[in-house]
Amino acid sequence: MRSLQLLIAFALTALVLNTTATAITTAPVKVFIFAGQSNMVGADAHAKRIDQFPMFQGAGAVQEDVLFATLATTLAATHGNAPASWGPLAPSDSFGPEITFARMVKKYDDAPIAIIKSAIGGTNLAFDWNPIAPEQGQKLYPRTLKLIQDSLQELDRRGVRYQLEAVIWHQGENDMLDRKLNAHYAERLTQLIAQLRTDLHAPSLPWFIGEVSEKGIWGMDNRSNLAILRQQQDQVIKADPLLHWVPTSHLAFEVMDSGQPHYHFATQGQLQMGEAFAAAYLDAIAKPLAVKDRSYKNGLPFAKKARVRLFVLAGQRNMEGEDSFAAQIPQMPGFESLVNDQNDVIYRYCLGGGVQTSRQWEPLGIVDNLATFGPELSFGATLRRSIDANDGIAIVKFTHSGAQSPDWSPTGSPETRRNLYPKFTAFIRDAMDNLKAQGYDCTLEGVFWHVGENDSYFDPYLRSYAASMQKLIAQVRLDFHQPALAWFISEQHPRALGKNLEAINSAIHTMAESDKAIVVVQTSHLPHQRVHFATKGTLLLGEEMAKAFLKAK
Repeated sequence: MRSLQLLIAFALTALVLNTTATAITTAPVKVFIFAGQSNMVGADAHAKRIDQFPMFQGAGAVQEDVLFATLATTLAATHGNAPASWGPLAPSDSFGPEITFARMVKKYDDAPIAIIKSAIGGTNLAFDWNPIAPEQGQKLYPRTLKLIQDSLQELDRRGVRYQLEAVIWHQGENDMLDRKLNAHYAERLTQLIAQLRTDLHAPSLPWFIGEVSEKGIWGMDNRSNLAILRQQQDQVIKADPLLHWVPTSHLAFEVMDSGQPHYHFATQGQLQMGEAFAAAYLDAIAKPLAVKDRSYKNGLPFAKKARVRLFVLAGQRNMEGEDSFAAQIPQMPGFESLVNDQNDVIYRYCLGGGVQTSRQWEPLGIVDNLATFGPELSFGATLRRSIDANDGIAIVKFTHSGAQSPDWSPTGSPETRRNLYPKFTAFIRDAMDNLKAQGYDCTLEGVFWHVGENDSYFDPYLRSYAASMQKLIAQVRLDFHQPALAWFISEQHPRALGKNLEAINSAIHTMAESDKAIVVVQTSHLPHQRVHFATKGTLLLGEEMAKAFLKAK
C-alpha cells in the first residue's frame, strides 16, 4: 500500500509540474518561502472547519495550479536521497497561511506561484534557526536551505522557469519568552536574512514579517517581553527597505475552553492571516487590493446648519465584530436590509487599532476588510427610526479587538506603542471638528462601550478593571468638556467562554450605582455563541444599545 501511495504521489507531482511548465512559456513561477514556528505551521487550524466561515467557504479545495513543497512531507526528509516532492497546494489536517495567501495572490496577479514551507512549532531564532546551526538547536537553517535548494533543482530538472519572490515569516514567540534571547532578536534576524539571501544568491529577496499577536495570552502575561520583541523587529525592518511589516493583532485568535486567550490563531485566524500576508505582498508589487470609494459625492445628507448628533462606539472583540459575518445578515429576519448602506447615517471608523481607517465620512454600512461588522449597523438603524428626522446622526467607531485595559489608559502604559487613548480622543475630536467646520451644530451624545473580553481572564487586569474604567470615563469627560457625558456600557454575556465575567459585570453595575451618567446595557437575554455574540447576537446588541440611549433620554 505504501508503495502505491508513493507512486501516486510521484505521478501527481509529475502531472502538476508538466502542466505548469506547459502553461508558463513566458512568465516564470514565483516561488515563495514560508517559514517560522507554530503559527506558521498552523497549530490548532483544522481543515474540516474552513467552511464554517462564510468568507472562506471552498478555500480548503486543492489548488492544482499552485506547486507546494514542505519540510514536513518532502520525500527527502523521509526517504533518504529521494528528490524533493512537489505537489498541488492543499490543507492537510492542519494548515497555515499558505492556503489563503495563494488564493488571494492568484486573484490579483496572473503569474504562476509555488510555495516552499519550512516551519516547526516551539522553535527559536537563537538556536533552531541560527545559520551557524549550534548543537542545542534543531538545525532548521541547513534543513530549510536544503529543502529550498532541492525543490528548486527539481524545477530546473523539469524545465520550469522560476524566480525567488519573497520570504513569508512568522516567528518570535519562543525568543520572546527568554529575555536573554529576546534582547538579541534583531541581531539574529538580521543575520538570518543576510545568510539566506547569500546562500540563495538573492541579495534583494524581500521578507514579509508577521506580527506576534497581542490578542493571545502572551499579550497579557508577557506584555513587556512582547514589547521588546516588537522593538527588536522594528529595528530590523527600519534598517532594510526590502522588509515589510504585517499586522495581525486585529485578526481572529482562538480562546481555550478555560477562557484563556490561546497561543494560536487557529482556523479562522490562519485564513485571515494568509490574506493579510497576501495583501501586504500585493501592495509591495504595486497591485494593491481595490478600495471602494464610499464617500459622499454631493455633500453630507443633512440640511445646512442642521444639528448632528454624534455617537461613539468603542471597545474590543465584540464591538469590532469578531465572528459576526456580513454574509449571514440576509438570513436574519428583520435585519435583511442592513446589508445595504444607510445613506442617512454618516459613519467614520478606525478598526483594529488603526489597521483600517476611513478617510472621510461614509454612509453607515459594512466596511471591515474581514467581512465582519459590529453593533453599529442595527444601532444606527434603530436610532434613525426614532430620532427627529431633522437631526443628523453620525457614528464614530474606534475599536481594537486585540487591546486590553492598559492600552486605553489616559496615562498610558510602559508599552507606549500600544497606547490607544490619544488616538481614540483625537479620532473623535477630528470628526467633531470636521462637522463644525462644515457649519453643522455637532453634539457629542454619548460613548457606547463594550470591553472586557481580553481583561477577564488575567487577574491583574480584572482587579483594576473598575478603577481603570473610571479613570477613562473621567478623562474623556474632562477632555471634551462634558462632565455629564453619558456612557452606555454593555455587559459581558454570562454564557460567554470567559473567566471572571460576573466580576466584570459586577464592576460595571457598581460604577453605574454611583454615577447616574453611566447606563448598563444588559445582554443576558441575547443569543451568544462560544466566544462572541456572533451575527444574530451582534445585531440585537446594537438594538439594545440604541434602546438604552432612547430610554435614558
